[in-house]
Amino acid sequence: MRWFLFFGHNSYLTGNQLTSESSDEPIIEALKQGVRVIELDLWASTKHGGIKVVHGRTLTTPVSLTTCLESIKKHAFLKSHFPVILTLEDHLTPKLQAKFAQHVSDEDKKDINTSDHKSKQQNPREYRHLITIHGGKSEGCMKDSLKVDGGKVRRLSLCEKKLKTASESHGADLIKFTQKNILRIFPKGERVQSSNFRPHLGWMYGAQMVAFNMQGYGKSLWLMQGMFKANGGCGYVKKPEFLIQEGAGNEVFDPKITLPVKQILKVKVYKGVGWKSDFSRTHFDQFSPPDFYAKVYIVGVGADCAKKKTRVKMDNWYPIWDEEFEFKLTVPELALLRMEVNDKDQTKDDFAGQTCLPVSELRCGFRSVRLCDRKGKELKSVKLLLRFQLETL
Repeated sequence: MRWFLFFGHNSYLTGNQLTSESSDEPIIEALKQGVRVIELDLWASTKHGGIKVVHGRTLTTPVSLTTCLESIKKHAFLKSHFPVILTLEDHLTPKLQAKFAQHVSDEDKKDINTSDHKSKQQNPREYRHLITIHGGKSEGCMKDSLKVDGGKVRRLSLCEKKLKTASESHGADLIKFTQKNILRIFPKGERVQSSNFRPHLGWMYGAQMVAFNMQGYGKSLWLMQGMFKANGGCGYVKKPEFLIQEGAGNEVFDPKITLPVKQILKVKVYKGVGWKSDFSRTHFDQFSPPDFYAKVYIVGVGADCAKKKTRVKMDNWYPIWDEEFEFKLTVPELALLRMEVNDKDQTKDDFAGQTCLPVSELRCGFRSVRLCDRKGKELKSVKLLLRFQLETL
């Protein structure tokens, strides 16, 4: 499969993985962000029409399946016209499975259909305004699971820990598998607070479905949101060609190998504006204007990762840094430019905004870039004035 998909993990949870409430609200919010894959865990219930959505064997509260499906249908295409995939963890009896199938059929036969991923792969444009359902589990051991069968498309699910282990011993097999099949990566069970892992762990090996907890915030989630700003924010980003096809000598991409520098990115950070409009006078400092500085990161394959930082501009709501940073990129196709502004403090620095942009989407010249809050929502007025220069070697 040729696309990375914007994927929500346990999409119905409002908070942690053990005691939070289940609701359709996180699903709605995820769809508004452009998420294209929604996960639902189905269990039998004496209420909720016989089927509930809940994180099984935990203290999380359930939500009605009907409520979730109605909200998905209503909000699926507000952000993107491209297909939404419902992936199910099915704990139902055959009788309830039949009831679920009938319920989906009654909802809208034109918009929702079932899929076993055996059909020929098509361009997402051919499936606009389609909601499709997938259920099923991979079988066999890791080595057997990674075998490529030319006769059908398979899906394999691995937690982040298993992916890391597999990448150390079967890295080439992982990439070959994802050239013809689908690989889903999900957070390890220890992430009970709904934190996330670094998504490049999956993308570097061609994993199309890197499942993320969308209800929180943090640097990993900012990277996910940044990646899917590409391609117009439609929730589908085409994989680089080196992850789709083998080389002339049947070799596959190896993210552990340091390749020659392919592109040089120069980022000039001129100034920032808007904080005085969006924040109260005492939000950052009680008795004086804030002391802003900007951090500039490249996140991608190991050889490309880098961090730079501007000087601190003391007592200034309108900081002018006028500093330029240079980054040498070996795999710019997977590189993300992450920027964060903070107010310097004697104890803990105060967060003042962030953004993350795919390097592949950057255009040379001066750009006014809006910053976002911790959850990825754009701040009303806060912007950075930047200049990008890209040199391909």
